[in-house]
Amino acid sequence: MTEARPYDDLLKATFPAIVQGDPVCGESSHFQVPKDLLPAITRYLHTQPNLRGRLTLIWACDHRPVRDAYGLHYLFTLEVSHYWVVLSIELSGNERLFPSITPHIHAAKWYEREIRDMFGLIPQGHPDLRRLVRHEHWPKGMHPLRKEFPWDRVLGRQQGEHHFRRIEGEGVFEVPVGPIHAGIIESGHFRFSVAGEPIMQLELHHFWKHRGVEKLFEQQMLIGAVPLAERVSGDTTVGHSLAYCQAVETLLNLQVPRRARYLRSLFLELERLYNHLGDIGAMCNDTAYALAHAHCGRMKERIMQLNDRLTGSRFLRDVLRVGGVTRDIENRQLTDLVDELNRIQPDFSEVGAIIFANASLTDRLETTGILNEQTAWDHAVMGVVGRASGRDCDLRRDRPFAAYDELPVAVALYRYGDVRARLRVRGDEIHESIRLIREILGKIPDGPVANEPSCSPNPGDWTLSAVEGWRGEILYMVMAGEGGRIHRCKVRDPSFVNWPAIQWAALGNIIPDFPLINKSFNLSYAGNDL
Repeated sequence: MTEARPYDDLLKATFPAIVQGDPVCGESSHFQVPKDLLPAITRYLHTQPNLRGRLTLIWACDHRPVRDAYGLHYLFTLEVSHYWVVLSIELSGNERLFPSITPHIHAAKWYEREIRDMFGLIPQGHPDLRRLVRHEHWPKGMHPLRKEFPWDRVLGRQQGEHHFRRIEGEGVFEVPVGPIHAGIIESGHFRFSVAGEPIMQLELHHFWKHRGVEKLFEQQMLIGAVPLAERVSGDTTVGHSLAYCQAVETLLNLQVPRRARYLRSLFLELERLYNHLGDIGAMCNDTAYALAHAHCGRMKERIMQLNDRLTGSRFLRDVLRVGGVTRDIENRQLTDLVDELNRIQPDFSEVGAIIFANASLTDRLETTGILNEQTAWDHAVMGVVGRASGRDCDLRRDRPFAAYDELPVAVALYRYGDVRARLRVRGDEIHESIRLIREILGKIPDGPVANEPSCSPNPGDWTLSAVEGWRGEILYMVMAGEGGRIHRCKVRDPSFVNWPAIQWAALGNIIPDFPLINKSFNLSYAGNDL
């Protein structure tokens, strides 16, 4: 906490009206701020050169039946120290209006629209108050994260139309794509405005897969909700379940055995490996380079078969639990795992050399779908996409979790921001994951793999948890309720942050290149829509 005091003192000196609260987790500060000062304080945090706070999460909470109030919370990550600052305001009684911070922090746009849809709280001054999650066929006045809204309520359907932004002018055409797509891709709507070939505007209309996940969490016990977290985004089983488990373990003051922390890191790196291999192959496939696609698919399948032999699940389901992991991995199995990876790595290196020696492929990848560093910062872009655009952030290094405090991570970083840079980040991370798994084999200690909880949190206690999944930063806020239940669980997949940025990466490109740009982002529809 010593490192944080200068930042705390600076904020309190600049805004004497704020009140410091208890930290919500390690390496964080928490302030209660007056509602009318919220835009000024957030702008200061975001723009002050020695702070440069990246907006990381906004969430709301209905505190009923404990008290008749809504809480609004704003999480910033300070760029230099990677320290967390949480700002909180409260709306009491019939208050429903709060000041929007979107006009000076672009990354707040979707968060504030989501809060309006889910809670009926209105961000005053927001430039775009169209519905986001609740499509227009939802009846008016239905806000599902209010406590009086039953989780199993069946809603009637009303007529409604989503109004897209339009560019008017001679020769401007709109090209709608989706929400139903060929193949097995999930539901998402993309509307392009073009004059000739270049894309002038791309607008997304997602949330066709909204499943009410956060409402379902409120029906769960703290200890028993891991299977739900695993299913937020099916290709990120370990990332989501680990973020959830860590939050609950903090609430329960539960220490995870050291061997279990190493196994958690192992599973997370295996998840990164098979997804990155699949993505590189799919990006090659979208350029009609079938040879590289076939080889990457073959290597991905070998990793998934490894997952199955180690855990009984190709997608690493049911391997994590609150307090540790559900099963141990024998040292003999770990040795076999590393032997297999030692065979896969030179295989992948050979395929990578072929990919980057192919001039026609390079021509398709370079300068396609550029997301520059300033736009990435403005939208708080993270993960693979952020690191390809010069955003030097990786939670495994910056806020270590699991066993990463003992496993230093080399962060892949490029500044071109195009499809080729995003492919190269994935390639570098494949080699780094294999190196980390070898290091895990050399360092993993003996001992138990789980501890049982011995206490219960106080109702109203809450905490934050963050994990660097293979797409990027996964965040969970978990608040305890009565009798060991969940009062509120806020889930944020990196896709929710990165989807708006793809609208900027597409500009100036042609529509036939968009599938390649989209694949280079490879964002989750289900993880976004919740």
